[in-house]
Amino acid sequence: MLLIMSVYLLRHGQTSWNAAGIIQGRYDTSLNETGIAQAKLARETLKDVRLDVAYVSPLLRARQTAELALQGKEVPIIIEPRIVEMAYGDYEGTNWKAGDYQRKRRYLAYRFKDGESYLDLAYRAFSFLEEIREQGSSGNVLLVCHGGIARVIHSYFEDEVDNDSFIDSICPNGSVRVYEYKTRNVPLRMDVPDDLKI
Repeated sequence: MLLIMSVYLLRHGQTSWNAAGIIQGRYDTSLNETGIAQAKLARETLKDVRLDVAYVSPLLRARQTAELALQGKEVPIIIEPRIVEMAYGDYEGTNWKAGDYQRKRRYLAYRFKDGESYLDLAYRAFSFLEEIREQGSSGNVLLVCHGGIARVIHSYFEDEVDNDSFIDSICPNGSVRVYEYKTRNVPLRMDVPDDLKI
C-alpha cells in the first residue's frame, strides 16, 4: 500500500537552558519569551495544513509549544512518551560544549550514565514511527518533540545519513520539518517465512 501520510515535526520553542547552552534532556524546563514567539510562528507555518493528530512529548516545553502552535485548530493531542527527549544522564544541567560530552555524544552506542544511547533512542522512536506506518492511513501527523529525537526521526526517513552528519545535524527551536512515509520503502520488521523458522 502506498502511503501518502506526511509527518510534520516541530521542535519545541527555546527555553532559558537552550539559550544558555545547557543540556536539558529529561529536565522539565518551560519556554522563554523567545520560545513562545517561536511557537506562535510555527502556528503561522502550520495554519493551512490539515492535521489529523498531534503526538506530543510529555515534557512541559513540548506541551507548551503544541498548545500555542495548534491554537485555533481542532486537532486531537496525544501525549506520547516514546518521543520524549533523550536521557543524557549525568550530563543534564551541564554545558553542552564540554569536551567530554562532545566526545561521548559522537558514539552512537555509548549509553550515558543513568541515561540512554542514540541506539536506545532509535529503538523507541523507530518503533513508534513504524506503529504509525502500520496503521496504513493517509493524512498528516504532527510530532512535537526535541532536538535529540528529531535527529533520530530524520535518520528514519533519510537513507544516506552517515555518523558525522547524524551527530552534527540540528533542528532549530521552533522549526518545522516535513517527511513522507512513501520515501521509506523498507519496513523495519518483517515476518520470517515458516520454512526458515527454527
